[in-house]
Amino acid sequence: MLVIAGALMYLFLQINFTSLTSDSFEKTTPDDFLNYFDSYPLISGFAILFLIVIVLLSLFNSSYPILYLKLIAEKGTNNFTTQEILTAFRKSLWKIFKFGIGVVFIIFPVLCIVIIALFLLCFVLVGIPLLIVAIPTLFTWINLSFYTYLSEDKGFFESLNHAYLLTKEDFWSTIGASFIVMIMLQMVQASITMFFYFVGIFALIFFAIANPDIDKTPFTPSPILLILISIAFVLILTLSNIFNNILVINQGIIYYSLGAEDKILATEIDSIGNNNE
Repeated sequence: MLVIAGALMYLFLQINFTSLTSDSFEKTTPDDFLNYFDSYPLISGFAILFLIVIVLLSLFNSSYPILYLKLIAEKGTNNFTTQEILTAFRKSLWKIFKFGIGVVFIIFPVLCIVIIALFLLCFVLVGIPLLIVAIPTLFTWINLSFYTYLSEDKGFFESLNHAYLLTKEDFWSTIGASFIVMIMLQMVQASITMFFYFVGIFALIFFAIANPDIDKTPFTPSPILLILISIAFVLILTLSNIFNNILVINQGIIYYSLGAEDKILATEIDSIGNNNE
């Protein structure tokens, strides 16, 4: 799916740059600009297809670590094949879509209201510590709900309630672990993004120095430039998915750690009297 996303990005850039550098586009009026996507239906088609690929990639990337850890918990080992993970993904695909719909239409509006209220409270300084605590708390709650929904036989709202109870069980340790991992990954990701940013700036400066008449010659994007942009996009997307996997695995460790005490206690209760003659 990453390769498909890169190919779609290349085709999108090629069509877009071609239309932007054409003489007909330079002579357009603001009304023609509003009809830009109607004039170039391929761009709209590629944008829709690209969005579908990104959504599928996000769903798979978010659920893959959960299903992987679920198989480890069921089998007691990681000695299983990729086909078993894909089979588990296909079986859970409808549940993944249902959870995504629930997050978008039920949880997301509530979260927006909470975050906006906390941002407004930042003007009186009270919202700053609340915001620092709220962001990892909400993130952990949603991820633990997703783990519960895919790993246990619970409904959507039951999973939300169970995740709330898990989060409350050891609140500060749970939120602290999530917060530290989020900050570390954000710092690494920001450093990598800035690296690509400065590489692009220096490449543009070098290109301008090597071509003194750059302001007089029309811009004609070369296939090499489009390929480099597409590769950079795929690399950034890949790193973003890797960092997201790390976050999801971190939440999985929290999920199984918080549930371990209850499971151990239940096992001890079940084993009472087994060793008596």
